[in-house]
Amino acid sequence: MYNKNGIGYQDNGSSKAAADFNTEGKLTLRQKVADLFDKHGRLTAEQVANLLNKAEISVKPRISELKKEGYIKNSGDKVIGKWGTSISVWEKV
Repeated sequence: MYNKNGIGYQDNGSSKAAADFNTEGKLTLRQKVADLFDKHGRLTAEQVANLLNKAEISVKPRISELKKEGYIKNSGDKVIGKWGTSISVWEKV
C-alpha cells in the first residue's frame, strides 16, 4: 500500500504511521536515490546505501517506490553482496 505521497507501507496501523512520519525526509531520500540512478544507471541497494551513507533498511523502501513508479527496474543481474548472498542489480528505465 502507498500513502498520498507515494511512500509504501504494510497493511497495519504502525506501518502507515511510520510512512506518514517525516514524509519530507523520506521524499528527499527518494530523490537522492533517484539521482544516484541518474548518475550511475545500475546499482544494488547495498551500493545505494553505501553511496548515501545510509542503512539499507532506509534505502530499500525508496528503491521499491522508484520501481513502482517505473523509474527503475530489476536488471535481471545478480551480484554477491557483502554478506555473501546474491543481490539484485537495479537499473534506470
